[in-house]
Amino acid sequence: MSQQPYFYRTYSHSASETAKKVWFHVHSVGWFSCTPDYDVKRKSFYDYQIKYVVRGSGTVVWQGRSYRVGPRELFFLDLNQEHRYFADPDDPWEVLWVHFGGPQSAAYYQLLEGRSSPVYHVSHPVQVEAYFRRLYHLFGHRPIGMEPRASALINCILTEMIVTRMESGVTQPGLDVPQYPDAIRRAIYYMEHHFHEPLKLNEIAQKALLSPFHFSRLFKQSTGYSVMEYLLKFRLTQAKQLLVETQLTISEIAEKVGFSDQSYFGKVFKRYEKLTPKEFRLTYSKSRPLPHQFPL
Repeated sequence: MSQQPYFYRTYSHSASETAKKVWFHVHSVGWFSCTPDYDVKRKSFYDYQIKYVVRGSGTVVWQGRSYRVGPRELFFLDLNQEHRYFADPDDPWEVLWVHFGGPQSAAYYQLLEGRSSPVYHVSHPVQVEAYFRRLYHLFGHRPIGMEPRASALINCILTEMIVTRMESGVTQPGLDVPQYPDAIRRAIYYMEHHFHEPLKLNEIAQKALLSPFHFSRLFKQSTGYSVMEYLLKFRLTQAKQLLVETQLTISEIAEKVGFSDQSYFGKVFKRYEKLTPKEFRLTYSKSRPLPHQFPL
């Protein structure tokens, strides 16, 4: 039988039909610290749960294996499966947690289960803890827009988990992480830091330490873009940011992103964005979301 923690605060929520269809939706959120004998064991429950360890340590039993979970780590469970987790009696947990569902939950779980381990590290644990605290306080105050805000926070937590795995080089079924050769990494780094300059293919190939011919072929194989197409799309992404976030003239923006001719910049921009730079600026102000950007 599960033991009750000695410090336990939780908020339950019955999600709206819209939330169930569209967003990550919260069943409950909580914050607790455990007694030394805290132990939860279930054959099955429903939906998914993520717990963030603020301090202390404990063990998760999953798929017949035991995993230690310590401070600034998370464990992510499919509660439909048999599971158990319990506190270290000498150093019991304090945790923040969310029990949630939603149409995308299973897909995210599939992306992240990788090594069949429920335990996750994150590159920015302070930020992730802040997301959990915001979730907790959100359901304590229940402001207008609570459900979409909660969905956004859960998405932020899951994104941090995914990005950390990408950064660590962990590869797993379903998580498509591009692993570019060193030569391509060098070239991309150079382009993204010198995009405002009049770059030429030969110059970029030199940074990759390859001949222009071999570099062009390898770049296309690795990224799916030609070298100059990648550079062009990156420049346009920077231009879109400047158009909606600054008061620079279109001529100034063209120069800042590597176009010496404003007229040519306008033609290229219109070809790719279906709007002139001026029309784009009028359509997307700072109060409106920027359309999907080129993935870098």
